Amino acid sequence: MDDLVASGIAVLLSLLAVAAILIAGIVYVILLELHAFANGDYLFVLGSIGVLFLLCVGYAGTGLWLRRTGRI
Repeated sequence: MDDLVASGIAVLLSLLAVAAILIAGIVYVILLELHAFANGDYLFVLGSIGVLFLLCVGYAGTGLWLRRTGRI
């Protein structure tokens, strides 16, 4: 039972570390966006919005494809 608890704690700590890194990355990108917007670099802001739009379209398209092929 001790090995199970130790491995569970290791998994939880690794998931927490990954979540912290992901949140730090998101905050960093938001700060980049705000600095670019404040400096008037609208091309960077529009490019980021375009990438976000493409990610959303890809996510929705994958969901529709999975539903159409009966995998969900």
